[in-house]
Amino acid sequence: MMKAEQRAWSEEVARYYDRNTGRFLLVGNGRGVHSMHRELWGPGVGSAREASDHINRIVADEIESVPLASRPVIVDFGCGVGGTLYHLAERFPGARLRGITVSRRQVEIAARLARKLGCADRCSVSHGDFHTADLGLEADVIVAVESFAHSESLGAFLANAARHLRPGGRLIIADDFLATDEDTLNVRQRAHVERFRAGWRVPAICTTRRLSEAAVEQGFRVEKMADLTPLTRPGTRARDRVIAAVSPILAGLGLVRFPFYGNMIGGHALQVGLREGFLVYKLLILEKADRGVSRGAAGAYDARASSRASVSDP
Repeated sequence: MMKAEQRAWSEEVARYYDRNTGRFLLVGNGRGVHSMHRELWGPGVGSAREASDHINRIVADEIESVPLASRPVIVDFGCGVGGTLYHLAERFPGARLRGITVSRRQVEIAARLARKLGCADRCSVSHGDFHTADLGLEADVIVAVESFAHSESLGAFLANAARHLRPGGRLIIADDFLATDEDTLNVRQRAHVERFRAGWRVPAICTTRRLSEAAVEQGFRVEKMADLTPLTRPGTRARDRVIAAVSPILAGLGLVRFPFYGNMIGGHALQVGLREGFLVYKLLILEKADRGVSRGAAGAYDARASSRASVSDP
């Protein structure tokens, strides 16, 4: 991808979040956990607020399961307003935590939240593009919770993650994926996938196998893959039903390009995909090989130019 095209795409994603973040935090169940993540109804989860925070608990458990230095460095690629960082700051009091987001609005909110929560000395959020930013550090862990899908280049995303990880460091991705090769979907399902991509600005939606192949090309090995889809409850909230009723009308009017309406159109398409099983929500843990030598070019896979996965998901 050309640098100018990548910059234009980053600006589009930034516009999407600059316009929508305040509403996400106001009406979402992430209030109090400062996140905009998928609700996961795992063991012991008894409220929507806990469901919104559950992916953070899962990520923290995974980090806790590997040996860490006394002062580990944890980075969040696409951190939003810092909700995952604040959760990890509690779980790992000796850690230094750094987040990056393309949204200046989110950077401003994150700075206020870090001061309010008393962790500004250990948690910081920077404005930048996770494809190209140089944070000037070597991390033990990089997390990307529902942010990887915004990437236009799997190669650039993975290459920059590898550059920021120490040998043996972990990249933890939790996101939506295609359940199978897109060519196997019927016309209606493919239309929902395209509405999801366009509405939520998520061109990187692909199968986990496609991501795994790209990761190997960048010097990673797959350590773990877990299907979290059974923990979701697509379409059960009252607002989901309202959006389901109006989304086809909004899409028909061509409003997907506007962040407010695009979020509703894409959100409904995602709910349909999760409910019918052609979209899935998965956790992947990738480990940087000790030598950390990338065997692929950073731009080896352009998500918008090659939006369909080439192989079936395992």
